[in-house]
Amino acid sequence: MAREGYLVLQQTRMWSQRLREKGFTWDQIAEVIALTHDVSPLRLYRLAHGRTAADVVAVVNDADPAGTAALRVPRLYDFESWPQGGRRPPAPLLAALAKIYQTSARNLVHSTTLASYGQVDHELIDRADFRHSDTNRTATPCRVTMDESAAIHPADTSLVDASACVRLLHATGAEEADVKRRELLFELALVFGGSQALGLLRILTPEEEERLAGVLRDTWRMDEAAVQTFEKLTLQARRADEVSGPATLLPVVNGQRTAVGKLLARESLAPSLRDRLLDTYAQLSQLAGYLAYDMLDYPTAEQPLHDGLRAALDLGDPTLIGYMHYWLGRLAADQHRTAAVFDHAYALQSWAARSPSKLLAPLHQSLVSLAHAANGEAAASARAHESALSSARAPKDNEPAFLHWVSPPAVESRRAALLIQLNHPRGAIAAAERYLTEHDAKFKREHGLVLARYSRALALAKEIPEATARLAEAADITGQHSSARLAAEIAQARTRLEPWATTTYVRRLDETLRSRGLTPAKSARA
Repeated sequence: MAREGYLVLQQTRMWSQRLREKGFTWDQIAEVIALTHDVSPLRLYRLAHGRTAADVVAVVNDADPAGTAALRVPRLYDFESWPQGGRRPPAPLLAALAKIYQTSARNLVHSTTLASYGQVDHELIDRADFRHSDTNRTATPCRVTMDESAAIHPADTSLVDASACVRLLHATGAEEADVKRRELLFELALVFGGSQALGLLRILTPEEEERLAGVLRDTWRMDEAAVQTFEKLTLQARRADEVSGPATLLPVVNGQRTAVGKLLARESLAPSLRDRLLDTYAQLSQLAGYLAYDMLDYPTAEQPLHDGLRAALDLGDPTLIGYMHYWLGRLAADQHRTAAVFDHAYALQSWAARSPSKLLAPLHQSLVSLAHAANGEAAASARAHESALSSARAPKDNEPAFLHWVSPPAVESRRAALLIQLNHPRGAIAAAERYLTEHDAKFKREHGLVLARYSRALALAKEIPEATARLAEAADITGQHSSARLAAEIAQARTRLEPWATTTYVRRLDETLRSRGLTPAKSARA
């Protein structure tokens, strides 16, 4: 085999292996390879299966004990070159190859050349359909696209369909000139959720990429450096959420979470390394749950949060356990399950007492404040909020990275929502103004949420021009951040302005909302 042909076979063999692990059928893999290799269908399927011509010839001849097949490698190459050159493959051979390649014989020739076969051969080709023997076809009868997964079942997003794989191939080709590194990025991005993962993987050095790929292939033992790489990716994923939001990040976090979960089940690790990897899995589970929550997919968000809680309990880390209870409480609060909010708040309080962290206390008090506000207990809610604000001023020395966001401004951002819920618009306006003055606007989601709540409070106070101006600012942020919670807050704020829908201010706002894909009709339905 010529060196160039061998390199092509090696490349497509690797692609095929990774795509099969992702649930691709042989037909889908051939479709992907066709985008980068302009060869006949007959050769496409051989490349998809990662077989040399000699391998295929041996299988064909072994399947004919009488020896009448007598296929030779040069003749197979002739058949694979047709119709541009070579010879037309006979129908019985197409049927035999269809069985080997687990496809339909019709897929092995171009539709434009199928008519060149006679009626008897045509009938033989039509009957030779072995797609049912493809285990991936029977195991996954329906295809799940990246967009569908992110919109409906974000926590389960791990499959990459053919179109997503094509985008990934083009993206790796555009981003990386070195062929070897391009193959490595393709392999890693397949595991970590598709082309969206390329931004995350960009922070790795070539050595880290090689090590990570080796660990995932099970050709490299999990060691200190590999664990550090997973930790590095997890921290970067948290930072990416602050910039862009859940829509593109969720498949990546789920891919990484699934990979770490498989390594925990597969690897026999030293206790210290296992604990760190388990900690990473718990953090990724919390992040996946939070991202689904930010997309308002509450049922889906619960699964990874509970997975993270189990992992944290297995690890025995009171800080991480308390953190999981906080987010489960936040989830319950948005679903108006007040009793569950109190349950998680008290569990968090118990674990905070055992934790060295000083930042669990404000989280506990914030949950209590939310629960009291839901019950209409204004005084109790205000007391708990003030306690949370005071506790959040604790120094952050030796605090885990996942608590970096707990600060007075972050706690204060909840005050406007609480006061709106308690029907105190003037207090909510003052709280929102204070937050927007003191807090860094680079945290786009929180900034947009406060602007939307500010607008609601202004509408309650009948300050319509100012309310529409603030809501337009919030709408602008949706073009930079994909938080569904932010879009929902904007919808609620716009609903408050409905009595003034015919005014110039609201009509101008509606034009802005339409330009951002947030039409008044959508807002009203939300």
